[in-house]
Amino acid sequence: MAIFGKILSCQMMTMLLFKRTSSFANYAQRRAFQRTTATRSISTTITAASTCRSTAGPIDKETSDIKETTANTIDLFRPFFPIYYNDVYEVPLPPNHRFPMEKYRKVRERVQHAIQTQMSKHEKVQCDFTVSPLVTVEDLITTHCPNYVQRYLDGNQTKEEVRNVGFPWSTKSVDRSLSSTGGTVAAATSLCQVRREQNSFLLNSRNEDLHLNHENGDGNEMDECEFGQLFSAHLAGGTHHAFRDRGEGFCVFSDIAVAANVILRDYPDVVKNILIIDLDVHQGNGNAVLFQGREEVITFSMHCNANYFSDKQDSDLDIELPPGTTDETYMSTLHHWLNRVRKGDAGKVDFIFFQAGVDILEDDRLGRMSISSKGIARRNEMVFELAKDLKVPMCITMGGGYPKKDWEPILKAHAHVYIQAFEYMANH
Repeated sequence: MAIFGKILSCQMMTMLLFKRTSSFANYAQRRAFQRTTATRSISTTITAASTCRSTAGPIDKETSDIKETTANTIDLFRPFFPIYYNDVYEVPLPPNHRFPMEKYRKVRERVQHAIQTQMSKHEKVQCDFTVSPLVTVEDLITTHCPNYVQRYLDGNQTKEEVRNVGFPWSTKSVDRSLSSTGGTVAAATSLCQVRREQNSFLLNSRNEDLHLNHENGDGNEMDECEFGQLFSAHLAGGTHHAFRDRGEGFCVFSDIAVAANVILRDYPDVVKNILIIDLDVHQGNGNAVLFQGREEVITFSMHCNANYFSDKQDSDLDIELPPGTTDETYMSTLHHWLNRVRKGDAGKVDFIFFQAGVDILEDDRLGRMSISSKGIARRNEMVFELAKDLKVPMCITMGGGYPKKDWEPILKAHAHVYIQAFEYMANH
């Protein structure tokens, strides 16, 4: 496929202006009532869409103090930021194993603490923490070979398959893999359910406006609802090296690919076109292959050209950067290509997945790039701004991040992705 494939214009919601006539006072009163009724109880549908959301496992005091918005009501006009985590499924690894399993719990604790200390901002942003559910087999086989799925669940894999993934097989490892995918599916479907409610509210409002304007002789114009921004997060996932019938590089299933296929299947009225922005230091090779020939999903991977540990694949857009790349080159390159998306070169976008790996950090053990912590923060903001400008939901996942002896830079960079997203929503 040529860069960004089909050239379509990004379609924003049409801004329709309400005529300020003598009937405006009555209209404004009715709109205020509509905004009140837009705080509606949709917990049942969100819970169903999220596939058996679990609340089992250890939960910090910070979690219990944070209002469980999806268990009560969702205000369609306030930012919504559900966060999922799966560190309750920690897997014991052999001594000196290079995968930093404990980072997930440490990152989640930091994110929870930061949000707990910002309760004034939290009053604007609807945010809760939920243990990641286990993905269903039905959802997995939207993306992965049924035989591969069953063999993995049964522990019936070859030594080579286990070695390529990098984790020893165990029932705990199965639960972690299922939750790593299930949390991203839940995070994505939660946003789609709220967007469906927003669309329904907008349609009903437009119908009422048309009726009122007809009665008052004001034509067919009405104002535009300013709904709250929709971000969600999974403090795990980003497993972009999994293929249809095999895994590699600590990735068993592709959580983003499964979630993308699930929302395309279950929310066709909300999502028709998806953009995957993968900013891990490694190419999103699995997702590139899983969506080859799929015009409704655009794969965008910006990565280091010296960090391929298996065959290079073809994304819709692959941007390769050399080892040692610093902030200036990285930011100018990303700015250029995100502007191409913003202008519509990727086609219409209804939903974004952001694989927010931090192994581009100069302190990363495996990354081979030289991006500063300030550079990563600017990277994150650029992606947040894109989602806001396009007015589309965005699901953020973790990605690579491999500490040297000092874990602090990697933990801080991972946690800041989510804290920064929360603060961005609170301030915009």
